[in-house]
Amino acid sequence: MKQYLGMFLLLSVFSQWANAGVENGGFEHWAGGNPDDWTTIDSGISVNQSTSTVYSGNSSAAITVKTGKQSSTDFRQTVSVTAGQTYDFSVWVRHTEGHVSARLYVNGYRDYTNYSHTGQWQQLSYSFTASTSGTIEVGLRFYDRTGFDGAEVVYVDAFEPTDTSGGGSDDGYYDTAEGLSGYNLKTALYNIIRNHSAQSYSALWSFYAANDLDYHYERDGSILDIYSENPTGGDSYNYTAVSDQCGNYDSEGDCYNREHSFPRSWFGGAVAPMNTDVHHIFASDGYVNALRASHPYGEVATSSAVSSNGSKLGTGQSSQGYTGTVFEPIDEFKGDVARAHFYMATRYQNVIAGWENYSTYGDAVLDGSSNQVFEDWALQLLIDWHNADPVSQWELDRNAAAQEFQGNRNPFVDHPEYVESIWGQ
Repeated sequence: MKQYLGMFLLLSVFSQWANAGVENGGFEHWAGGNPDDWTTIDSGISVNQSTSTVYSGNSSAAITVKTGKQSSTDFRQTVSVTAGQTYDFSVWVRHTEGHVSARLYVNGYRDYTNYSHTGQWQQLSYSFTASTSGTIEVGLRFYDRTGFDGAEVVYVDAFEPTDTSGGGSDDGYYDTAEGLSGYNLKTALYNIIRNHSAQSYSALWSFYAANDLDYHYERDGSILDIYSENPTGGDSYNYTAVSDQCGNYDSEGDCYNREHSFPRSWFGGAVAPMNTDVHHIFASDGYVNALRASHPYGEVATSSAVSSNGSKLGTGQSSQGYTGTVFEPIDEFKGDVARAHFYMATRYQNVIAGWENYSTYGDAVLDGSSNQVFEDWALQLLIDWHNADPVSQWELDRNAAAQEFQGNRNPFVDHPEYVESIWGQ
């Protein structure tokens, strides 16, 4: 029988969610070789600061797990919870040798990491609703697997709670938008999210390798491709981060690419910062990405092509008000792409009125204004998709990662109600 290496990593939050915050959950602050706010470091583990292998920020905890020390391998803080509050705890883990696994602990044992996935970050998460006020234990425990040699490094980073109401880790982020509605709200949001730190086009590959991984459906760590992901069963094919990025392709399943859900021809081509803005650029199959091309999203009446997960290209339904060629993703991701469009309409409201005539397809969707932005048919479609497909945990996680990546958030992921507040007037 396998012996376990009993290591708890426990984090601290304040008792009220509105004020919740992980104490040094990003392992950014160290003193005397130890991470600040982590008060118990037992002899069965050693903890060092890493600045070369990090998930977010400038450093992570490089934890060496040792054998034979099961009674002295804790690393902990205390967690306070309030009755009736829901807390989404999560942590990012990176295995090196693949001979220990990590198991999430949130007031009991939860999911394991996939220890065979070495050299890449994977997330463990669990939503906990407190039945009583008090304290619970939250953290990780490591278990040895075949081949364990007595000492193995596991990197740990980004302990954080996430607001299940949609607010995310955004305390104070939207304060200047409070109490506003209509296009005044949209302008306030523009002022909050503009001037993000534009990254390079190649940096998108690194973002996907760290964040667009499937730990939500098959939970196998493959690239989460919005045009091939089957949310109710096995995928027809899987992509491995980095090694399967495009490249050349001849058919579906060859490689994954960078899909501008808001096509770049609509804003004039490879123009910064829109061309690298990760909030609207998703990992997707290269061949299906090319099929979608720059066509608007819409609901298909007659299909001319269908991807492996049921995404369709074809003529638009007359009832939606546009019968040109449209691309329809599956229901699971309709809200995702709709919220990406609302983000673009807001982040670039200072220039988007001039985009209407860059392309024929863009002209079909954009109305030439900086406030409504979209033609009536497109706006109604996006609102319908947004309402029908609520924000998922993957979107919340991706939004937080995008903030780390480029310094801004998608307000419509954090606050879905903003769509109605702005465009439902």
